[in-house]
Amino acid sequence: MIVKQTMIKNDTLIILDSLKYKEKEKELKQSLADSCKPEFYYTYYENALVKFFHGLPLIGNFLSHLSYWTISFNAALRLFFGKKGFTRKIFINPIVAIFYCFLVSLFHRKETIVIAGFLFEDKENKLYFRMRMAFVNYCYKHVSRIIVYSRNEVKLYADWFPDLASKFTFVKYGRDFDIFEENVFESNVPYVASGGVSNRDYKTLVAAFGLLAVKYPELNCKIVTRPQACSQSNETKNINILYNVRIDTFGSFLDKSMFVAIPLADTFLSAGHMALLEAMYRGKVILITDIPAVRDYVNEEHVFFYKPEDAGDLSLQIERLYLNCMNPATILKGANAKDYYAKHYTFAALLSRIVKLSNT
Repeated sequence: MIVKQTMIKNDTLIILDSLKYKEKEKELKQSLADSCKPEFYYTYYENALVKFFHGLPLIGNFLSHLSYWTISFNAALRLFFGKKGFTRKIFINPIVAIFYCFLVSLFHRKETIVIAGFLFEDKENKLYFRMRMAFVNYCYKHVSRIIVYSRNEVKLYADWFPDLASKFTFVKYGRDFDIFEENVFESNVPYVASGGVSNRDYKTLVAAFGLLAVKYPELNCKIVTRPQACSQSNETKNINILYNVRIDTFGSFLDKSMFVAIPLADTFLSAGHMALLEAMYRGKVILITDIPAVRDYVNEEHVFFYKPEDAGDLSLQIERLYLNCMNPATILKGANAKDYYAKHYTFAALLSRIVKLSNT
């Protein structure tokens, strides 16, 4: 009996969002061998100039985004004119994706395109908001799938973009963190770690530590972020805001903490996933805001929750973890989180979910 083997074509180009994944290219290709025979194209968000802009107050956020857009548009141009032979392109870098899709719509090229990581927020300036919506509708009209990392976002974006409604799909995020750590964070005092930029609620975190300051003067929190997310004016005796800790040091920063607190805005949008998953990867005890986007990924077996925008509840949870951080039941949650991450939230797992979806 002759078994006919199905040949998997080398027709899929996966556009990654970091040069670091070159270190895992062989492993990642092997993990996808049953679904496709991919080639990887490497893009990046940051260079030395962008890192410099991150630390600038006021104008730093605008200059950072301008740099992102310039880097991403250049990458999109190179892809459009240099990688015509691939009939399916999967974008893990969503900023490069939208510029590439603009070129595809402009020149009416037919391709199968999957976008991972769509994020669109409301704006106070409604004219600017409508202009951005029109741009997205134009760019993504020929896209096959638009992947979001929060279940509620599917309905939200379908309401905002009715012409694209059938394209939105929820897929759980995944990322590797071992390839990014290069530097060691130094601290001479114990601390609670917090960090991130998008959709953060540092106001509630600062208020919670304010409530604890008299009772536990030795308890302090270090926040790794950027000026637009949390200003130095929010810094009190037991809060230390750090603007100079980059991705290559963030893992060490989490590792050396007593536990990790991730305060998130009460939003339907994707929020805190990178910080959450990195803390899980490192087996840290995690205290995080109880919002739907987080519930898509973890439950009480893996993390401790607190009520959104409730400084009183947050302070009680911080106090409980501070007094019981070495309790076996507390430590077990960190171990559960690490195990759950390894099974579900690696980058290979994310790529596998996306490729399988794009095959349907």
